[in-house]
Amino acid sequence: MHPDQATDLVFETALALNKPFAVVPCCVFADANPHRVLANGAPVRTYDEMLEYYQAKSPDVRRARLAFEGRREVLYRLPPSCPMTEKKAH
Repeated sequence: MHPDQATDLVFETALALNKPFAVVPCCVFADANPHRVLANGAPVRTYDEMLEYYQAKSPDVRRARLAFEGRREVLYRLPPSCPMTEKKAH
């Protein structure tokens, strides 16, 4: 769930293979990831910007807050046949 510097790879692989996933992004590593830019062209420098960047990768990416302290925002995508996914379409 906490992929650290592999977050980009988790997202890209899951989206390319149309797989469900859940990750809890933590560290931004802005200097190591200059390819991360927001829709407005600004570089991703903060945690909130990183969450925005990942959510913008697909309209299916959802966000929730887990019930513990620390970094606890989970970004996830459900399988296509999941009842919660079908409910969203209605």
